[in-house]
Amino acid sequence: MLDHLTVANEACALSGVAPIQSLQAQTPAAAQVRLAYDRVLGHCLGIHRFSFSLSTRRLSRLVDAPETGWLYAFDLPADRVGAPIAVLDDVKRPGRHFTDWLLEGAQVHSDAPDLWARIRIVPAPVVWSPPFRHAFTVALAADLALTAKRDKTLRQILHEEAFGSAQYNGRGGLILAAITDDSQSTASLENPAVSNDPLTGAWRS
Repeated sequence: MLDHLTVANEACALSGVAPIQSLQAQTPAAAQVRLAYDRVLGHCLGIHRFSFSLSTRRLSRLVDAPETGWLYAFDLPADRVGAPIAVLDDVKRPGRHFTDWLLEGAQVHSDAPDLWARIRIVPAPVVWSPPFRHAFTVALAADLALTAKRDKTLRQILHEEAFGSAQYNGRGGLILAAITDDSQSTASLENPAVSNDPLTGAWRS
């Protein structure tokens, strides 16, 4: 089964770094690969709202009312990456632009008694799209080429393959192919604010 270790060792092979036995191993080599893996994966997932990294979760309502004036406080999921993409008061209407809430640290405050959040998570490699897996593997190899091998030339070659030349501002190359592939198959995941904008709707028609 495809897992994080398999992907990490594919990147190691591309960059000329020796393979590791485990990402959790207490060795300098494993620690170096693990840090690079987490750093680059976070960056790649942050470039675009990839459909396989999105999850809708029902929020857990706390017993005590918050001090911000709202009636209810909800905990956000601990495994989220960054702020919620959207907060929903009706999970069956994800396109509805619900705005009556306040983000307060790791909580959401609102007068709505039940809330859901659309969040970004770190998904298992088995659910990644093939274009994203390719882009991430090459991007990780570029990072390892510099941090583990001190090979600036190889790093530049691999980085440009993954993200394109400077004119693309880090959104070209293989990652652009991954973004395009994901966007073409996930039209329903557009920004609720945009989907409810009459000007945008008129332009599309």
